[in-house]
Amino acid sequence: MKKGYDLPFYTTRKNKPHLFIRAILVLFSVFSFVSVSFAQKHTPTYPLYHHMSDEEAKFKHLIGRDFFVTAPPEGPVRNVAEFERMQAVLIRYPFGISYSVIAEMAEDLTVLTVVEDQSEENYVTSQYSSNGVNLSNCEFLHAPTNSIWSRDYGPWFIFDGNDDPGIVNFPYNRPRPLDDEIPIQVATYLGINLFGMDITGAGGNYMTDGMGISSSSDLVWEENPSLSHADIDQMVYDYLGINTYHVVPDPNNTYIDHIDCWGKFLDVDKVLIREVPSSHAQYDEIEATAAYYASQNSAYGTPFEVYRVYTPNNQPYTNSLILNEKVLVPIMGSQWDDDALQAYEVAMPGYEIVGLTGSWESTDALHCRTKGIADIGMLYIRHIPLLADQPVLPDYQISADITAHSDMGIYVDSVYVIYSVNGGSYDSVLMTNNSGNSFEGSIPGPSEGSQVAYYISAADQSGRLETHPFIGLPDPHSFNVGVPLYPELMANPGSFNATLPLDGSTTEILTITNNGGMQLDFTATISYTSKGKSMAQVDPVPLDYWTGTTTSSSKTETSLVKGSPPNEAGWMMFDVSSIPDGSTINSVEFFGYVNDTHWPYWNINPVTSDPLTASPSALYNDINDEENSGYYLYQSEGGGFSTGWKNHTLGGNVTADLEAALTQDWFAIGIMDRDNDTYYINFDGWAESNPPYLNVDYTYDPPYTWLTVDGGTSASGSLSEQISQDISIGFDASGLTEGIYTANIQITSNDPDSPVQIIPVTLEVINHLFVDLKVYLEGPFFGTNMNANLSEIPLIQPYNQQPWNYAGSESVASIPMDVVDWILVEYRDASNAISATSATMISQQAAFLKNDGSIVDLDGISILAFNHSIIQSLYAVVWHRNHLGILSADPLIESGGIYNYDFTTDAGKVFGATNGHNELANGTWGMISGDANADGFINPDDLNTVWATETGTFGYKPADFNLDNQINNIDKNEFWLPNKGKGSQVPN
Repeated sequence: MKKGYDLPFYTTRKNKPHLFIRAILVLFSVFSFVSVSFAQKHTPTYPLYHHMSDEEAKFKHLIGRDFFVTAPPEGPVRNVAEFERMQAVLIRYPFGISYSVIAEMAEDLTVLTVVEDQSEENYVTSQYSSNGVNLSNCEFLHAPTNSIWSRDYGPWFIFDGNDDPGIVNFPYNRPRPLDDEIPIQVATYLGINLFGMDITGAGGNYMTDGMGISSSSDLVWEENPSLSHADIDQMVYDYLGINTYHVVPDPNNTYIDHIDCWGKFLDVDKVLIREVPSSHAQYDEIEATAAYYASQNSAYGTPFEVYRVYTPNNQPYTNSLILNEKVLVPIMGSQWDDDALQAYEVAMPGYEIVGLTGSWESTDALHCRTKGIADIGMLYIRHIPLLADQPVLPDYQISADITAHSDMGIYVDSVYVIYSVNGGSYDSVLMTNNSGNSFEGSIPGPSEGSQVAYYISAADQSGRLETHPFIGLPDPHSFNVGVPLYPELMANPGSFNATLPLDGSTTEILTITNNGGMQLDFTATISYTSKGKSMAQVDPVPLDYWTGTTTSSSKTETSLVKGSPPNEAGWMMFDVSSIPDGSTINSVEFFGYVNDTHWPYWNINPVTSDPLTASPSALYNDINDEENSGYYLYQSEGGGFSTGWKNHTLGGNVTADLEAALTQDWFAIGIMDRDNDTYYINFDGWAESNPPYLNVDYTYDPPYTWLTVDGGTSASGSLSEQISQDISIGFDASGLTEGIYTANIQITSNDPDSPVQIIPVTLEVINHLFVDLKVYLEGPFFGTNMNANLSEIPLIQPYNQQPWNYAGSESVASIPMDVVDWILVEYRDASNAISATSATMISQQAAFLKNDGSIVDLDGISILAFNHSIIQSLYAVVWHRNHLGILSADPLIESGGIYNYDFTTDAGKVFGATNGHNELANGTWGMISGDANADGFINPDDLNTVWATETGTFGYKPADFNLDNQINNIDKNEFWLPNKGKGSQVPN
């Protein structure tokens, strides 16, 4: 880092006179000394928070009272963006960040720590050394401060019209005089110009793109009531070079109204906006804000690319810090952290994304407590890129202005345009220095429909090497030559849903097609979503004995009460049976709407018996003293709880305790008192819409791999235009238990509109088999269907007699629509049909035959299901009370867990061929009618013994061969007589 000289006035880095500014700053230095001396005598003694407390607000009138205003910098002015090159990061001791965060920052650049004096510097140096902070990257600034929020009171960096660096100071929007002096101290430390802009504000409510566009919430208007909006626009133009100032309503509706709580410029044309679920109170406002930025043009002349980061519980993920090629993101130890980091990786390819824990709040996190210090000798490349669709040209001119703020020359032979066509290898073109800082080069024009990606690279004699865009190769600029040609991936089907019995397997086909005009390169991989990280919301089980005793008159039925003495703690019971045994618990968060009068401690206790039957005394074991067993739920800044929804990740041994509890089905959290005082905690809304609950973030890795693509874990291919490729998708339930399993087939490709496609896959493993059968009865068949004329079908299955002797208990309250009659289905497990004798029978069930030939379960709709494993092959026998029984000639065909067989389509579908059933119509076959005594033969016994006895009668009777409710000559002449002499072909 380049320090300034110990002069009684501020100088420019080039030591140019600028006498007017210097004269003003001499006076400013004198004033600063006086004001600091005054401030040291009047340092606030009340607690300081990120917000302005009621106590501090009494001094609000002092904000900006003695602020020293200077003339603006000589123009044109450029305000440095956070994502530009930084030489240091400014923090203050005592810290608002952990040593691990400081160590992370000190890996790559200087950490400038503000300490009060040499003694404090010595202490901090010792602590840095003990905590692994790279001391070679540590410097110190001696200055008193009031608070940790260096972002809000820290310096804003600019380069003026002479390319000299400077700091723009402003009245900090808190009555904190020591903090307000820090920009002055930093300017002196760096030896650069300082300018005073009389707009009250805070750095957390300001972001800029480095090219004349900035944004703040409308807090900037509220805090400067004496200035018109036009006045503010003019001042930010004069002092910061901002020609477009987006001032927007704060969508968060919080006390702070800072833009870094919901948004962030990631690059000149990229902005990150938080995202919340539609149930969130501020959903509409946040979506309107995202839509606003999407409708605005960036300094490149194209609309902002709006990226989103999901913050369902108001996580401060936008409150991140960009330090050169690294992004430090505040994480909360919740299930959404990985998604947040992924959102940054998508938006900022090539950057190192680092998640860091800390004492973060939704309105106060990492960005608030740190401030980047611009590289005052940076090598700056100004370039308006070619983007989107460009006309077809012989070549494409690339121009840039390149400034070496180090005052050391640019290596003219180091300035290149580096480009690639259609994802091919990169080539380079040397840019020519036309005049001054202006460079120009040209990319040879490729064929129409091509896509060009490029970036600019330059170096100077200070040793700096920079690219444009800042990250260069991993995220280059790109444009299309004329009408773009792209590969276009289509995957069919868009999802898979398979059902398998235990140990079953099946294969389906996924077809990948390239509908585009360029070669498609793709890879399909498997990710299991029912194994891995999950979040379970666990609601309390309402038990009467949750409450203890209390002397409070305000106790209500919704109160969870802790009484005295300590061993009478109240317990919350949670059913954790939905979390699989063997899970690893990552975090446990408690949510509740809490009012109380004391600080409670929370004790964790696995419960070994069902709390619905356990006695209260069984829950009160292992209550230890507070030093060993307490877990804070939430502690407000003023002590005790604050009213409102609170969440806290329970600490201590809760992870191990809950993992132990998973061997049971129950888990308890108990309240114990810090001071053994009697008190109560009231969970408002317990019986209403917001009961308390636990969020348990866990990882479960069961030992299975039930899905394959082309027989393995991945498949890939390259497809020319309009060409398809089939991929086999294998399902294997071997070793799985009954249940639903989910996975994704993720297809990544060079399709720019859909680089990642997700094919959801669901496998349901059942402990029974589904069977879908179709059969016709000759008697009621009338051409294309069967009559359902029987009016006295019994409600209980009729096969509990000779010769079937079926003992099943199937019965219904009423006969479903379109039912022809009861049918008896028998399943046989054999190697072939001829060996499928009665000895191979594994199951039977009575069912209904519908008029369309389908055999259905008792609800009249569902196909049949039975619980039995198949060793060889599955064959089906169908019995009817006055038709000859039939056996499937072939094994039933399984597909997706369902065994299918249609007896009606061909003579060969029945074992015994034409002797086994009759052709009822052209190409339609059915079971043979006329077996009144169900002995498997149609002979005079059926006529003489049964039909002769029942003829002339009505009802549900064996001799009613056509099932029309009456026994007459039609049954004899049209069914018994033509079929006389036939017999069942089912093997005994």
